[in-house]
Amino acid sequence: MSERFELSFKNKVVRMLLIIIVPTLFVQMFLRLFTELPRIIPAVIPVISLIVFSLGFIFINGNRRKSTQLPIVF
Repeated sequence: MSERFELSFKNKVVRMLLIIIVPTLFVQMFLRLFTELPRIIPAVIPVISLIVFSLGFIFINGNRRKSTQLPIVF
């Protein structure tokens, strides 16, 4: 518990969040407001991005665990 969460661009998780999740929200809003697509398509897009984010988070923590032997928090 000595590590604190750092909310800056040095943190890989924050960068990944801004690269994956934020554009996904804009795409979803655009699709829901300006297109006639069925509602399930814009609703699935954030789910896919959250799965990609979760896999990236596990991958990053897996690399950190191998290098410093810390337990995986996720």
